[in-house]
Amino acid sequence: MNMHPAITISRSLGSGGTEVGFLVARQLGWRFCDRRILRQAAQAAGLTPASMGLKEERFCGFLEHLMSVIAVASPETPYTPPPDLPVYSADLFQLERGIMRKLLQHHPCVLVGRGGFLALKDHPRALHVSIRAELAFRIRFLMERGKAPDPEAAQRAIKISDRNRAAYIRGLSGQDWNDPKPFQLVLDTSRDGLQACAARIVAETRARFQLEPQP
Repeated sequence: MNMHPAITISRSLGSGGTEVGFLVARQLGWRFCDRRILRQAAQAAGLTPASMGLKEERFCGFLEHLMSVIAVASPETPYTPPPDLPVYSADLFQLERGIMRKLLQHHPCVLVGRGGFLALKDHPRALHVSIRAELAFRIRFLMERGKAPDPEAAQRAIKISDRNRAAYIRGLSGQDWNDPKPFQLVLDTSRDGLQACAARIVAETRARFQLEPQP
């Protein structure tokens, strides 16, 4: 199966990783995919995207209290969690993995979240990127965008998100979500800023895949 090149972006809540991915896609002229994948997976499973979204950052079990500042979509925006449905993250991962690979048959893509670095670990033309940031930056990022009312709420949301994402990756692969080894680039937006991180990814992509600059 021939697939176009891909960039996967793993990001922590409040790091600006989704925004970095959008900048990269725009500069390269590639397809930007985050909620698009979730929406297609939901349609294939006969569920709503919001219902699927509750499952994808954790491995099995149900989250009792999800902070309203944790988002399903891009950018990270508040929402009201719908009732739980019996969809388990391993099943969702396989469904979204198939959708990612199908998308790459038609377009080069920037794929944000969804365990993309695991889903495409055998893709020879994939650049796997991890976007992280210091806690203070993440708290400020959420508050400045109106996603958390105060630092305490932002920090609680970050703690829940980090815990669930780590459990999701550990459950699927046995890997530590904080381990840098699966990634070719590990970038810190709190140190370098969103624009500079996007530029680094674009430069690495063009060099790695021998792409001509956009006119």
